[in-house]
Amino acid sequence: MKFVLQTFKTEKRLIFISFLIFALSCLLGILTGIYFGDEIQKLLNQYLRKLFESIIKDAKSPYLLFTGILKNNMKVYFIIITLGTLSFGLISALVLFTNGFIVGAIGAISAKHMSIAKTLLLILPHGIFEIAAFLIGSAASAIFLESAVLSKEKPDIKLSFKRFFVLAVCGAILVVFAAFIEAFITLRFAK
Repeated sequence: MKFVLQTFKTEKRLIFISFLIFALSCLLGILTGIYFGDEIQKLLNQYLRKLFESIIKDAKSPYLLFTGILKNNMKVYFIIITLGTLSFGLISALVLFTNGFIVGAIGAISAKHMSIAKTLLLILPHGIFEIAAFLIGSAASAIFLESAVLSKEKPDIKLSFKRFFVLAVCGAILVVFAAFIEAFITLRFAK
Protein backbone atom coordinates (compact mmCIF):
# COMPACT_ATOMS: atom_id res chain seq x y z
CA MET A 1 0.00 0.00 0.00
CA LYS A 2 2.88 2.33 0.77
CA PHE A 3 4.26 1.88 -2.77
CA VAL A 4 0.81 2.65 -4.24
CA LEU A 5 0.60 5.94 -2.34
CA GLN A 6 4.22 6.73 -3.19
CA THR A 7 3.49 6.07 -6.88
CA PHE A 8 0.53 8.46 -6.89
CA LYS A 9 2.65 11.08 -5.14
CA THR A 10 5.53 10.61 -7.58
CA GLU A 11 3.30 10.68 -10.66
CA LYS A 12 1.05 13.56 -9.54
CA ARG A 13 2.52 15.78 -12.26
CA LEU A 14 1.47 13.36 -15.01
CA ILE A 15 -1.97 12.99 -13.44
CA PHE A 16 -2.29 16.78 -13.26
CA ILE A 17 -1.26 17.16 -16.92
CA SER A 18 -3.89 14.53 -17.82
CA PHE A 19 -6.45 16.48 -15.79
CA LEU A 20 -5.57 19.71 -17.60
CA ILE A 21 -6.01 18.07 -21.00
CA PHE A 22 -9.40 16.72 -19.96
CA ALA A 23 -10.54 19.94 -18.25
CA LEU A 24 -9.55 22.20 -21.14
CA SER A 25 -11.20 19.94 -23.70
CA CYS A 26 -14.30 19.75 -21.50
CA LEU A 27 -14.40 23.55 -21.41
CA LEU A 28 -14.03 23.63 -25.19
CA GLY A 29 -16.88 21.11 -25.44
CA ILE A 30 -19.08 23.26 -23.19
CA LEU A 31 -18.41 26.37 -25.28
CA THR A 32 -19.01 24.44 -28.49
CA GLY A 33 -22.23 23.00 -27.06
CA ILE A 34 -23.44 26.46 -26.09
CA TYR A 35 -22.63 28.17 -29.38
CA PHE A 36 -23.02 25.33 -31.87
CA GLY A 37 -25.39 23.06 -29.95
CA ASP A 38 -27.65 22.02 -32.82
CA GLU A 39 -24.80 21.08 -35.16
CA ILE A 40 -22.87 19.27 -32.43
CA GLN A 41 -26.02 17.49 -31.25
CA LYS A 42 -26.56 16.06 -34.75
CA LEU A 43 -22.99 14.74 -34.89
CA LEU A 44 -23.08 13.37 -31.35
CA ASN A 45 -26.48 11.77 -31.90
CA GLN A 46 -25.13 9.80 -34.86
CA TYR A 47 -22.01 8.68 -33.01
CA LEU A 48 -23.50 8.14 -29.56
CA ARG A 49 -26.69 6.46 -30.77
CA LYS A 50 -24.62 3.74 -32.45
CA LEU A 51 -22.44 3.41 -29.38
CA PHE A 52 -25.32 3.20 -26.90
CA GLU A 53 -27.32 0.85 -29.11
CA SER A 54 -24.39 -1.53 -29.24
CA ILE A 55 -24.03 -1.37 -25.45
CA ILE A 56 -27.69 -1.71 -24.46
CA LYS A 57 -29.04 -3.93 -27.26
CA ASP A 58 -28.77 -7.07 -25.10
CA ALA A 59 -29.13 -5.32 -21.73
CA LYS A 60 -32.34 -6.83 -20.40
CA SER A 61 -31.21 -6.32 -16.80
CA PRO A 62 -28.93 -3.94 -14.90
CA TYR A 63 -26.33 -6.72 -14.69
CA LEU A 64 -26.25 -7.11 -18.49
CA LEU A 65 -26.10 -3.33 -18.83
CA PHE A 66 -23.18 -3.33 -16.40
CA THR A 67 -21.29 -5.87 -18.50
CA GLY A 68 -22.00 -3.90 -21.70
CA ILE A 69 -20.81 -0.63 -20.17
CA LEU A 70 -17.81 -2.37 -18.63
CA LYS A 71 -16.78 -3.91 -21.97
CA ASN A 72 -16.99 -0.55 -23.72
CA ASN A 73 -15.15 1.39 -21.02
CA MET A 74 -12.47 -1.30 -20.65
CA LYS A 75 -11.94 -1.15 -24.41
CA VAL A 76 -11.29 2.60 -24.13
CA TYR A 77 -9.10 2.05 -21.07
CA PHE A 78 -7.15 -0.67 -22.88
CA ILE A 79 -6.51 1.77 -25.75
CA ILE A 80 -5.29 4.37 -23.27
CA ILE A 81 -2.97 1.91 -21.55
CA THR A 82 -1.58 0.03 -24.56
CA LEU A 83 -1.60 2.44 -27.50
CA GLY A 84 -1.03 5.34 -25.15
CA THR A 85 2.09 3.68 -23.79
CA LEU A 86 3.36 2.74 -27.25
CA SER A 87 2.90 6.37 -28.35
CA PHE A 88 4.43 7.72 -25.11
CA GLY A 89 1.09 9.18 -24.02
CA LEU A 90 0.09 10.85 -27.29
CA ILE A 91 -2.89 8.59 -28.00
CA SER A 92 -3.93 8.82 -24.34
CA ALA A 93 -3.96 12.60 -24.63
CA LEU A 94 -6.10 12.32 -27.77
CA VAL A 95 -8.57 9.98 -26.02
CA LEU A 96 -8.74 12.32 -23.01
CA PHE A 97 -9.29 15.32 -25.28
CA THR A 98 -12.05 13.54 -27.21
CA ASN A 99 -13.81 12.33 -24.06
CA GLY A 100 -13.51 15.73 -22.38
CA PHE A 101 -14.94 17.46 -25.43
CA ILE A 102 -17.86 15.01 -25.63
CA VAL A 103 -18.62 15.29 -21.90
CA GLY A 104 -18.55 19.09 -22.09
CA ALA A 105 -20.68 19.27 -25.23
CA ILE A 106 -23.25 16.77 -23.93
CA GLY A 107 -23.38 18.59 -20.61
CA ALA A 108 -24.00 21.95 -22.28
CA ILE A 109 -26.59 20.55 -24.69
CA SER A 110 -28.37 18.59 -21.93
CA ALA A 111 -28.48 21.65 -19.69
CA LYS A 112 -30.57 23.38 -22.37
CA HIS A 113 -33.25 20.68 -22.10
CA MET A 114 -33.16 19.83 -18.40
CA SER A 115 -31.93 21.38 -15.20
CA ILE A 116 -28.22 21.63 -14.53
CA ALA A 117 -28.76 19.58 -11.37
CA LYS A 118 -30.33 16.73 -13.37
CA THR A 119 -27.56 16.96 -15.97
CA LEU A 120 -24.93 16.69 -13.23
CA LEU A 121 -26.79 13.76 -11.64
CA LEU A 122 -26.57 11.91 -14.94
CA ILE A 123 -22.85 12.60 -15.36
CA LEU A 124 -21.16 12.88 -11.97
CA PRO A 125 -21.99 9.70 -10.02
CA HIS A 126 -20.18 7.41 -12.44
CA GLY A 127 -18.23 10.10 -14.26
CA ILE A 128 -16.03 10.95 -11.29
CA PHE A 129 -14.68 7.41 -11.22
CA GLU A 130 -14.60 6.89 -14.99
CA ILE A 131 -12.78 10.16 -15.63
CA ALA A 132 -10.37 9.48 -12.75
CA ALA A 133 -9.64 6.06 -14.27
CA PHE A 134 -8.88 7.58 -17.66
CA LEU A 135 -6.69 10.28 -16.08
CA ILE A 136 -4.74 7.68 -14.11
CA GLY A 137 -4.42 5.42 -17.15
CA SER A 138 -3.19 8.34 -19.23
CA ALA A 139 -0.61 9.20 -16.59
CA ALA A 140 0.50 5.56 -16.55
CA SER A 141 0.91 5.59 -20.32
CA ALA A 142 3.41 8.46 -20.08
CA ILE A 143 5.55 7.02 -17.28
CA PHE A 144 8.09 5.50 -19.66
CA LEU A 145 8.41 8.77 -21.59
CA GLU A 146 8.95 10.65 -18.36
CA SER A 147 11.48 8.09 -17.15
CA ALA A 148 13.44 7.84 -20.40
CA VAL A 149 13.35 11.40 -21.68
CA LEU A 150 12.42 13.85 -18.96
CA SER A 151 14.26 12.33 -15.99
CA LYS A 152 17.69 13.71 -15.14
CA GLU A 153 18.76 10.37 -13.72
CA LYS A 154 19.40 7.11 -15.52
CA PRO A 155 16.02 5.47 -16.25
CA ASP A 156 15.05 2.67 -13.89
CA ILE A 157 12.89 0.54 -16.18
CA LYS A 158 11.95 -1.89 -13.40
CA LEU A 159 10.71 0.92 -11.15
CA SER A 160 8.92 2.58 -14.08
CA PHE A 161 7.17 -0.68 -14.89
CA LYS A 162 6.09 -1.12 -11.24
CA ARG A 163 4.64 2.39 -11.20
CA PHE A 164 2.97 1.80 -14.56
CA PHE A 165 1.45 -1.43 -13.25
CA VAL A 166 0.18 0.20 -10.03
CA LEU A 167 -1.50 3.04 -11.90
CA ALA A 168 -2.88 0.73 -14.61
CA VAL A 169 -4.46 -1.60 -12.04
CA CYS A 170 -5.88 1.27 -9.95
CA GLY A 171 -7.40 2.78 -13.09
CA ALA A 172 -8.90 -0.56 -14.13
CA ILE A 173 -10.51 -0.95 -10.70
CA LEU A 174 -12.05 2.51 -11.08
CA VAL A 175 -13.41 1.57 -14.53
CA VAL A 176 -15.20 -1.42 -12.98
CA PHE A 177 -16.56 0.72 -10.15
CA ALA A 178 -17.74 3.42 -12.59
CA ALA A 179 -19.54 0.86 -14.78
CA PHE A 180 -21.30 -0.54 -11.72
CA ILE A 181 -22.46 2.92 -10.63
CA GLU A 182 -23.57 3.81 -14.16
CA ALA A 183 -25.61 0.63 -14.59
CA PHE A 184 -27.15 0.40 -11.14
CA ILE A 185 -27.31 4.00 -9.85
CA THR A 186 -27.01 6.63 -12.60
CA LEU A 187 -29.80 5.11 -14.68
CA ARG A 188 -32.20 5.54 -11.75
CA PHE A 189 -31.61 9.28 -12.01
CA ALA A 190 -32.43 9.15 -15.72
CA LYS A 191 -35.97 7.91 -15.08
